Amino acid sequence: MLLEEWLNKEKSFDELGNVELVTAKLPKKLKKRRHIETEDGPAGYEEYIDYLFPEETQTTYLKSLEAALKWKKQKIVSDDD
Repeated sequence: MLLEEWLNKEKSFDELGNVELVTAKLPKKLKKRRHIETEDGPAGYEEYIDYLFPEETQTTYLKSLEAALKWKKQKIVSDDD
């Protein structure tokens, strides 16, 4: 909500506003479904909205890359033994 309000303010400044700065930070809306279990068994699916922020995507990618490099280093050390 804060980012949307910031975007509205930037738009209200017309040429002085920097809309690209805010739109780069806006999250992507992802429509997801999760399985619902009850005592009687499966009850269907529930749809919900999840938000993916650009900062989260970058850190997830970096964590995956770090894990791959760590694995490669361990593999090289174990192959040398």
